[in-house]
Amino acid sequence: MSTAILGLQWGDEGKGKITHLLAKNADVVVRFNGGPNAGHTVIDRGVKFGTHLIPAGAFYPNTLSVLSSGMVIDFAILREEWNMLSEHLGWHPRLLIAENAHVIMPYHRVLEELEGSGKHFGTTRRGIAPTYRDKSAKLGIRVGDLLRPDIALARLELRLSFLKREWPDAAEIQGLSAGSLLEEQLAIAAPLLSCIGNATETISHAMSNHQTVMFEGAQGTLLDVDHGSYPFVTSSSTTFAGLGNSIGIPNPQVDRRLGVFKAYMTRVGAGPFPTIVSGALEERLRTTGGEFGVTTGRPRECGWLDLVALRYAIQLNGCTGLAITKLDVLSGFDEVKVCRSYRLGGQLTDKFPLSAEVLERCEPEYDVVAGWDEPISQIRDESELPESVLAYIRLIERAVNVPIEVISVGPGPEATMVRN
Repeated sequence: MSTAILGLQWGDEGKGKITHLLAKNADVVVRFNGGPNAGHTVIDRGVKFGTHLIPAGAFYPNTLSVLSSGMVIDFAILREEWNMLSEHLGWHPRLLIAENAHVIMPYHRVLEELEGSGKHFGTTRRGIAPTYRDKSAKLGIRVGDLLRPDIALARLELRLSFLKREWPDAAEIQGLSAGSLLEEQLAIAAPLLSCIGNATETISHAMSNHQTVMFEGAQGTLLDVDHGSYPFVTSSSTTFAGLGNSIGIPNPQVDRRLGVFKAYMTRVGAGPFPTIVSGALEERLRTTGGEFGVTTGRPRECGWLDLVALRYAIQLNGCTGLAITKLDVLSGFDEVKVCRSYRLGGQLTDKFPLSAEVLERCEPEYDVVAGWDEPISQIRDESELPESVLAYIRLIERAVNVPIEVISVGPGPEATMVRN
Protein backbone atom coordinates (compact mmCIF):
# COMPACT_ATOMS: atom_id res chain seq x y z
CA MET A 1 0.00 0.00 0.00
CA SER A 2 1.39 3.40 -0.96
CA THR A 3 -0.01 6.82 -0.15
CA ALA A 4 0.95 10.30 -1.33
CA ILE A 5 0.05 13.17 1.00
CA LEU A 6 -0.19 16.46 -0.86
CA GLY A 7 -1.03 20.03 0.12
CA LEU A 8 -3.87 21.58 -1.87
CA GLN A 9 -3.47 25.24 -0.92
CA TRP A 10 -0.52 27.60 -0.37
CA GLY A 11 1.11 25.29 2.14
CA ASP A 12 0.56 25.05 5.91
CA GLU A 13 -2.45 22.76 5.42
CA GLY A 14 -1.50 20.30 8.17
CA LYS A 15 0.33 17.70 6.08
CA GLY A 16 2.78 16.99 8.90
CA LYS A 17 0.01 16.05 11.31
CA ILE A 18 -1.76 13.84 8.77
CA THR A 19 1.48 12.10 7.76
CA HIS A 20 2.43 11.54 11.40
CA LEU A 21 -0.99 10.04 12.06
CA LEU A 22 -1.01 7.71 9.05
CA ALA A 23 2.69 6.77 9.18
CA LYS A 24 2.37 4.76 12.37
CA ASN A 25 2.47 1.46 10.46
CA ALA A 26 4.51 2.67 7.48
CA ASP A 27 7.73 0.97 6.46
CA VAL A 28 9.05 3.99 4.55
CA VAL A 29 8.12 7.68 4.56
CA VAL A 30 9.60 9.79 1.76
CA ARG A 31 9.83 13.57 1.65
CA PHE A 32 9.95 14.32 -2.05
CA ASN A 33 10.46 18.05 -2.54
CA GLY A 34 11.60 21.34 -1.07
CA GLY A 35 14.00 22.08 1.74
CA PRO A 36 14.03 23.91 5.08
CA ASN A 37 11.63 26.49 3.67
CA ALA A 38 8.83 24.08 4.60
CA GLY A 39 7.78 23.72 8.22
CA HIS A 40 5.76 20.70 9.34
CA THR A 41 4.18 20.73 12.79
CA VAL A 42 3.83 17.43 14.63
CA ILE A 43 2.62 16.73 18.16
CA ASP A 44 4.22 13.55 19.48
CA ARG A 45 3.63 12.29 23.02
CA GLY A 46 2.20 15.69 23.89
CA VAL A 47 5.27 17.59 22.68
CA LYS A 48 5.01 19.98 19.74
CA PHE A 49 7.73 19.89 17.08
CA GLY A 50 8.30 22.08 14.07
CA THR A 51 10.50 20.20 11.61
CA HIS A 52 11.73 21.41 8.23
CA LEU A 53 13.59 18.51 6.62
CA ILE A 54 13.04 15.22 8.43
CA PRO A 55 9.80 13.45 7.41
CA ALA A 56 7.06 12.85 9.97
CA GLY A 57 7.76 9.11 9.87
CA ALA A 58 10.91 9.70 11.91
CA PHE A 59 8.85 9.53 15.11
CA TYR A 60 8.41 5.75 14.69
CA PRO A 61 11.33 3.37 15.41
CA ASN A 62 10.65 0.92 12.58
CA THR A 63 10.02 3.50 9.87
CA LEU A 64 12.71 4.58 7.43
CA SER A 65 12.59 8.31 6.66
CA VAL A 66 13.92 9.22 3.22
CA LEU A 67 15.04 12.64 1.98
CA SER A 68 14.76 12.22 -1.78
CA SER A 69 16.70 13.68 -4.69
CA GLY A 70 14.07 16.36 -5.26
CA MET A 71 15.05 18.03 -1.99
CA VAL A 72 17.72 20.58 -1.13
CA ILE A 73 19.49 19.90 2.17
CA ASP A 74 20.89 22.32 4.73
CA PHE A 75 23.03 20.03 6.87
CA ALA A 76 23.17 22.45 9.79
CA ILE A 77 19.38 22.42 10.07
CA LEU A 78 19.19 18.68 9.41
CA ARG A 79 21.70 17.93 12.15
CA GLU A 80 19.82 20.17 14.58
CA GLU A 81 16.58 18.31 13.87
CA TRP A 82 18.34 14.95 14.08
CA ASN A 83 19.71 15.81 17.53
CA MET A 84 16.38 17.26 18.72
CA LEU A 85 14.39 14.18 17.70
CA SER A 86 17.03 11.77 19.02
CA GLU A 87 16.83 13.41 22.44
CA HIS A 88 13.02 13.31 22.43
CA LEU A 89 12.66 9.76 21.11
CA GLY A 90 15.57 8.08 22.86
CA TRP A 91 16.88 6.72 19.57
CA HIS A 92 18.32 8.10 16.35
CA PRO A 93 15.68 8.36 13.61
CA ARG A 94 16.27 5.90 10.77
CA LEU A 95 17.32 8.22 7.98
CA LEU A 96 18.33 7.84 4.33
CA ILE A 97 19.55 10.92 2.47
CA ALA A 98 19.55 10.67 -1.33
CA GLU A 99 23.08 10.98 -2.64
CA ASN A 100 21.78 12.98 -5.62
CA ALA A 101 19.93 15.58 -3.53
CA HIS A 102 21.59 19.00 -3.55
CA VAL A 103 23.29 20.80 -0.67
CA ILE A 104 22.40 24.33 0.40
CA MET A 105 25.73 26.12 0.81
CA PRO A 106 26.29 29.31 2.85
CA TYR A 107 26.69 31.35 -0.33
CA HIS A 108 23.17 30.43 -1.44
CA ARG A 109 21.75 32.38 1.49
CA VAL A 110 24.16 35.24 0.76
CA LEU A 111 23.00 35.33 -2.87
CA GLU A 112 19.37 35.58 -1.82
CA GLU A 113 20.21 38.64 0.27
CA LEU A 114 22.39 40.26 -2.40
CA GLU A 115 19.78 39.76 -5.10
CA GLY A 116 16.89 40.85 -2.91
CA SER A 117 14.76 38.04 -4.30
CA GLY A 118 13.73 36.91 -0.85
CA LYS A 119 12.22 40.30 -0.08
CA HIS A 120 10.39 40.62 -3.41
CA PHE A 121 8.72 37.22 -3.32
CA GLY A 122 8.37 36.92 0.44
CA THR A 123 10.53 33.80 0.68
CA THR A 124 12.03 32.28 3.82
CA ARG A 125 15.55 33.50 2.83
CA ARG A 126 17.09 30.09 3.39
CA GLY A 127 18.85 29.88 0.05
CA ILE A 128 16.30 27.58 -1.57
CA ALA A 129 15.92 29.26 -4.97
CA PRO A 130 19.68 29.81 -5.53
CA THR A 131 20.31 26.13 -4.72
CA TYR A 132 17.73 24.91 -7.21
CA ARG A 133 19.12 27.39 -9.73
CA ASP A 134 22.62 25.95 -9.31
CA LYS A 135 21.15 22.48 -9.74
CA SER A 136 19.62 23.44 -13.09
CA ALA A 137 22.81 25.23 -14.16
CA LYS A 138 24.88 22.13 -13.30
CA LEU A 139 26.86 24.12 -10.75
CA GLY A 140 25.47 22.51 -7.61
CA ILE A 141 27.04 20.44 -4.87
CA ARG A 142 25.29 17.11 -4.37
CA VAL A 143 24.99 15.26 -1.09
CA GLY A 144 27.06 12.35 -2.41
CA ASP A 145 29.91 14.74 -3.22
CA LEU A 146 30.57 15.00 0.51
CA LEU A 147 31.65 11.35 0.40
CA ARG A 148 34.20 12.27 -2.29
CA PRO A 149 35.88 15.44 -0.99
CA ASP A 150 38.14 15.80 -4.02
CA ILE A 151 35.10 16.06 -6.31
CA ALA A 152 33.33 18.41 -3.91
CA LEU A 153 36.39 20.67 -3.72
CA ALA A 154 36.70 20.90 -7.50
CA ARG A 155 33.03 21.78 -7.86
CA LEU A 156 33.22 24.39 -5.12
CA GLU A 157 36.25 26.00 -6.73
CA LEU A 158 34.43 26.18 -10.06
CA ARG A 159 31.29 27.68 -8.49
CA LEU A 160 33.26 30.25 -6.50
CA SER A 161 35.20 31.31 -9.59
CA PHE A 162 31.92 32.26 -11.27
CA LEU A 163 30.50 33.91 -8.17
CA LYS A 164 33.55 36.10 -7.60
CA ARG A 165 33.35 37.36 -11.18
CA GLU A 166 29.63 38.04 -10.84
CA TRP A 167 29.97 39.86 -7.51
CA PRO A 168 33.33 41.70 -7.57
CA ASP A 169 32.28 44.19 -4.91
CA ALA A 170 30.57 41.78 -2.50
CA ALA A 171 32.89 41.12 0.42
CA GLU A 172 30.64 38.24 1.53
CA ILE A 173 31.45 36.47 -1.75
CA GLN A 174 35.06 37.54 -2.26
CA GLY A 175 36.05 36.25 1.16
CA LEU A 176 34.85 32.70 0.52
CA SER A 177 37.30 29.82 0.25
CA ALA A 178 36.42 26.46 -1.32
CA GLY A 179 38.60 24.59 1.15
CA SER A 180 37.07 26.30 4.18
CA LEU A 181 33.53 25.77 2.90
CA LEU A 182 34.14 22.08 2.35
CA GLU A 183 35.80 21.63 5.72
CA GLU A 184 32.86 23.34 7.40
CA GLN A 185 30.26 21.21 5.58
CA LEU A 186 32.08 17.97 6.33
CA ALA A 187 32.26 18.84 10.03
CA ILE A 188 28.56 19.70 10.21
CA ALA A 189 27.45 16.65 8.23
CA ALA A 190 29.82 14.18 9.93
CA PRO A 191 27.22 12.31 12.05
CA LEU A 192 24.93 11.99 9.02
CA LEU A 193 27.38 10.88 6.32
CA SER A 194 26.58 7.22 7.01
CA CYS A 195 22.93 7.97 6.15
CA ILE A 196 23.75 8.91 2.53
CA GLY A 197 22.79 6.37 -0.10
CA ASN A 198 20.74 5.42 -3.15
CA ALA A 199 17.21 6.48 -2.26
CA THR A 200 15.71 5.50 -5.61
CA GLU A 201 16.84 1.91 -5.21
CA THR A 202 15.49 1.72 -1.67
CA ILE A 203 12.09 3.19 -2.58
CA SER A 204 11.77 0.98 -5.66
CA HIS A 205 12.59 -2.13 -3.62
CA ALA A 206 10.03 -1.21 -0.95
CA MET A 207 7.27 -0.64 -3.50
CA SER A 208 8.12 -3.80 -5.45
CA ASN A 209 7.84 -5.80 -2.24
CA HIS A 210 4.47 -4.25 -1.38
CA GLN A 211 5.72 -2.51 1.73
CA THR A 212 3.74 0.40 3.16
CA VAL A 213 5.27 3.52 1.63
CA MET A 214 4.14 7.10 2.22
CA PHE A 215 5.19 10.16 0.24
CA GLU A 216 5.10 13.43 2.16
CA GLY A 217 4.86 16.60 0.10
CA ALA A 218 6.03 20.03 1.21
CA GLN A 219 4.44 23.42 0.57
CA GLY A 220 1.21 23.24 -1.44
CA THR A 221 -0.08 22.83 -4.97
CA LEU A 222 -0.69 26.55 -5.45
CA LEU A 223 3.04 27.13 -4.85
CA ASP A 224 4.15 24.66 -7.53
CA VAL A 225 6.86 26.14 -9.75
CA ASP A 226 4.98 25.13 -12.91
CA HIS A 227 1.33 25.12 -11.89
CA GLY A 228 1.15 27.62 -9.03
CA SER A 229 0.52 31.38 -8.89
CA TYR A 230 3.79 32.14 -10.72
CA PRO A 231 6.07 33.98 -9.97
CA PHE A 232 4.91 33.86 -6.36
CA VAL A 233 5.78 30.19 -6.04
CA THR A 234 8.42 27.92 -4.57
CA SER A 235 11.31 26.48 -6.58
CA SER A 236 10.27 22.83 -6.70
CA SER A 237 7.37 20.74 -7.93
CA THR A 238 4.84 20.32 -5.13
CA THR A 239 2.32 18.20 -7.03
CA PHE A 240 1.95 14.47 -7.62
CA ALA A 241 3.35 14.96 -11.12
CA GLY A 242 6.69 15.95 -9.59
CA LEU A 243 6.83 12.97 -7.26
CA GLY A 244 7.99 10.42 -9.83
CA ASN A 245 10.86 12.57 -11.03
CA SER A 246 11.93 13.37 -7.49
CA ILE A 247 12.10 9.76 -6.34
CA GLY A 248 13.44 8.45 -9.65
CA ILE A 249 10.54 6.12 -10.41
CA PRO A 250 8.56 6.90 -13.58
CA ASN A 251 4.79 6.92 -13.12
CA PRO A 252 4.92 5.43 -9.62
CA GLN A 253 1.93 3.22 -8.87
CA VAL A 254 0.62 5.02 -5.79
CA ASP A 255 -2.58 3.49 -4.45
CA ARG A 256 -3.88 6.54 -2.63
CA ARG A 257 -3.48 10.25 -3.23
CA LEU A 258 -4.66 12.13 -0.17
CA GLY A 259 -5.04 15.88 -0.59
CA VAL A 260 -4.88 17.98 2.59
CA PHE A 261 -6.61 21.35 2.95
CA LYS A 262 -7.70 23.70 5.71
CA ALA A 263 -11.35 24.54 6.35
CA TYR A 264 -10.32 28.09 5.44
CA MET A 265 -7.32 29.52 3.53
CA THR A 266 -3.98 31.02 4.50
CA ARG A 267 -0.99 32.37 2.66
CA VAL A 268 2.42 33.56 3.83
CA GLY A 269 4.66 35.63 1.60
CA ALA A 270 3.77 37.71 -1.43
CA GLY A 271 1.20 36.89 -4.09
CA PRO A 272 -2.53 37.14 -4.92
CA PHE A 273 -5.14 35.77 -2.50
CA PRO A 274 -8.74 36.22 -3.77
CA THR A 275 -10.57 35.26 -0.54
CA ILE A 276 -8.35 37.19 1.86
CA VAL A 277 -10.09 38.91 4.78
CA SER A 278 -8.88 41.74 6.97
CA GLY A 279 -9.34 43.45 10.30
CA ALA A 280 -10.92 41.68 13.25
CA LEU A 281 -11.97 38.68 11.16
CA GLU A 282 -8.44 38.00 9.96
CA GLU A 283 -7.04 38.48 13.45
CA ARG A 284 -9.60 36.03 14.85
CA LEU A 285 -8.71 33.34 12.31
CA ARG A 286 -4.99 33.94 12.77
CA THR A 287 -5.08 33.88 16.56
CA THR A 288 -7.46 30.94 16.92
CA GLY A 289 -5.69 28.94 14.23
CA GLY A 290 -2.16 29.80 15.37
CA GLU A 291 -1.41 31.06 11.89
CA PHE A 292 2.23 31.97 12.17
CA GLY A 293 4.92 30.46 9.96
CA VAL A 294 6.80 27.46 11.39
CA THR A 295 9.96 28.51 9.52
CA THR A 296 9.86 32.29 9.83
CA GLY A 297 7.28 33.05 12.52
CA ARG A 298 5.62 35.50 10.13
CA PRO A 299 1.86 36.00 10.53
CA ARG A 300 -0.09 34.31 7.75
CA GLU A 301 -2.77 36.10 5.80
CA CYS A 302 -6.14 34.43 6.27
CA GLY A 303 -9.30 34.07 4.21
CA TRP A 304 -12.34 31.95 3.44
CA LEU A 305 -12.18 28.57 1.70
CA ASP A 306 -11.70 28.90 -2.06
CA LEU A 307 -13.40 26.05 -3.92
CA VAL A 308 -12.13 27.27 -7.31
CA ALA A 309 -8.54 26.84 -6.16
CA LEU A 310 -9.36 23.61 -4.34
CA ARG A 311 -10.95 21.99 -7.41
CA TYR A 312 -7.93 23.01 -9.49
CA ALA A 313 -5.49 21.48 -6.99
CA ILE A 314 -7.49 18.26 -6.72
CA GLN A 315 -7.58 17.92 -10.50
CA LEU A 316 -3.83 18.51 -10.84
CA ASN A 317 -3.01 15.83 -8.29
CA GLY A 318 -5.69 13.30 -9.18
CA CYS A 319 -6.68 13.04 -5.53
CA THR A 320 -8.57 9.91 -4.51
CA GLY A 321 -9.45 11.30 -1.09
CA LEU A 322 -9.18 14.42 1.06
CA ALA A 323 -8.27 15.43 4.60
CA ILE A 324 -9.82 18.59 6.03
CA THR A 325 -7.97 20.25 8.91
CA LYS A 326 -8.60 23.02 11.44
CA LEU A 327 -12.39 22.72 11.35
CA ASP A 328 -12.34 23.67 15.02
CA VAL A 329 -11.02 27.15 14.15
CA LEU A 330 -14.40 28.01 12.59
CA SER A 331 -16.34 27.26 15.80
CA GLY A 332 -18.22 30.30 17.04
CA PHE A 333 -18.87 31.87 13.64
CA ASP A 334 -22.55 32.62 12.99
CA GLU A 335 -21.96 32.14 9.29
CA VAL A 336 -19.17 30.79 7.12
CA LYS A 337 -18.39 31.93 3.59
CA VAL A 338 -17.25 29.67 0.77
CA CYS A 339 -15.99 30.96 -2.59
CA ARG A 340 -17.70 28.99 -5.38
CA SER A 341 -16.54 31.09 -8.37
CA TYR A 342 -14.63 34.23 -9.36
CA ARG A 343 -15.83 37.37 -11.06
CA LEU A 344 -13.32 38.50 -13.66
CA GLY A 345 -13.98 41.42 -15.99
CA GLY A 346 -17.69 41.28 -15.23
CA GLN A 347 -17.93 37.56 -16.03
CA LEU A 348 -18.25 34.59 -13.69
CA THR A 349 -15.64 31.85 -13.98
CA ASP A 350 -14.92 28.66 -12.09
CA LYS A 351 -11.46 28.28 -13.65
CA PHE A 352 -8.31 28.97 -11.65
CA PRO A 353 -6.07 31.28 -13.74
CA LEU A 354 -2.45 30.32 -14.39
CA SER A 355 -1.32 33.96 -14.26
CA ALA A 356 -0.78 35.66 -10.91
CA GLU A 357 -1.67 38.97 -12.54
CA VAL A 358 -5.04 37.59 -13.64
CA LEU A 359 -5.65 35.95 -10.25
CA GLU A 360 -5.01 39.33 -8.63
CA ARG A 361 -8.01 40.72 -10.53
CA CYS A 362 -10.37 37.90 -9.56
CA GLU A 363 -13.09 38.78 -7.07
CA PRO A 364 -14.65 35.97 -5.03
CA GLU A 365 -18.32 35.08 -5.35
CA TYR A 366 -19.44 33.62 -2.04
CA ASP A 367 -22.04 31.22 -0.77
CA VAL A 368 -22.91 31.82 2.87
CA VAL A 369 -23.64 28.79 5.04
CA ALA A 370 -24.65 28.39 8.66
CA GLY A 371 -21.87 28.35 11.21
CA TRP A 372 -21.78 26.54 14.54
CA ASP A 373 -21.39 27.75 18.10
CA GLU A 374 -20.26 24.51 19.69
CA PRO A 375 -16.55 23.85 20.29
CA ILE A 376 -15.66 20.65 18.46
CA SER A 377 -12.01 20.06 19.35
CA GLN A 378 -12.90 17.34 21.89
CA ILE A 379 -15.21 15.39 19.58
CA ARG A 380 -13.86 12.03 18.46
CA ASP A 381 -16.91 10.52 16.76
CA GLU A 382 -18.20 12.02 13.53
CA SER A 383 -21.80 11.37 14.56
CA GLU A 384 -21.36 13.84 17.43
CA LEU A 385 -20.37 16.73 15.18
CA PRO A 386 -22.94 19.54 14.89
CA GLU A 387 -25.18 19.30 11.83
CA SER A 388 -23.73 22.58 10.49
CA VAL A 389 -20.25 21.02 10.46
CA LEU A 390 -21.50 17.94 8.63
CA ALA A 391 -23.37 20.16 6.16
CA TYR A 392 -20.15 22.12 5.53
CA ILE A 393 -18.29 18.87 4.84
CA ARG A 394 -21.03 17.65 2.48
CA LEU A 395 -21.02 20.98 0.63
CA ILE A 396 -17.29 20.67 -0.05
CA GLU A 397 -17.57 17.03 -1.13
CA ARG A 398 -20.34 17.86 -3.60
CA ALA A 399 -18.39 20.81 -4.98
CA VAL A 400 -15.18 18.85 -5.64
CA ASN A 401 -16.63 15.35 -6.18
CA VAL A 402 -13.98 13.68 -4.01
CA PRO A 403 -14.68 12.16 -0.57
CA ILE A 404 -13.28 13.64 2.62
CA GLU A 405 -11.63 10.68 4.36
CA VAL A 406 -9.97 12.43 7.31
CA ILE A 407 -11.50 15.10 9.55
CA SER A 408 -9.19 17.01 11.89
CA VAL A 409 -10.61 19.12 14.71
CA GLY A 410 -7.45 19.95 16.64
CA PRO A 411 -3.65 19.90 16.51
CA GLY A 412 -3.05 16.57 18.26
CA PRO A 413 -3.25 13.17 16.57
CA GLU A 414 -6.15 12.16 18.80
CA ALA A 415 -8.26 15.04 17.44
CA THR A 416 -8.76 13.24 14.15
CA MET A 417 -11.54 11.15 12.67
CA VAL A 418 -10.62 8.72 9.89
CA ARG A 419 -13.67 7.72 7.88
CA ASN A 420 -14.13 4.23 6.36
